[in-house]
Amino acid sequence: MLERACRLLQSYNLRNTPQRRAILAILIESRGEHPDSEEIYRRLKANKTGKKVGRATVYRTLELFEKLGIVARLTLDGTPARYELILPERFVHHHLVCLKCGKLIELDDLAAKEFKNTVFRRKGFTVADKAMKIYGYCRDCQNAEQSGKSTAVIDASASIQ
Repeated sequence: MLERACRLLQSYNLRNTPQRRAILAILIESRGEHPDSEEIYRRLKANKTGKKVGRATVYRTLELFEKLGIVARLTLDGTPARYELILPERFVHHHLVCLKCGKLIELDDLAAKEFKNTVFRRKGFTVADKAMKIYGYCRDCQNAEQSGKSTAVIDASASIQ
């Protein structure tokens, strides 16, 4: 996948720098985790190849990757933007968003497809956007609620771009 992303950079006549490769490698390693830019920066610093990468480079590179359709930027109000790899060959997928802790859970493609086919067909609705988010409460927050424990709380108003 790293080579495919690097070829995409080359197709836009962009240099395939060690910094960009290192950031791509971290995004590939962290699939499903949705790291924020600070987490990506920390992982780069822990990695020998990322020792010379500054925060500004991380921000600029993520912004570039977003414009090229290599990554998606996921935002929840009150929390830093998070990122995930979505190369153009891979469609944007769907998320479950916990209203209490802000956890993003990737929704199984089959479940999303079945849901959309059933609901949209019944309502005669044509989809224009390619990402869906469903808000609720994750298993950890539900279990914490039942046992009287608390979990980290975020501002529940959210938007995924």
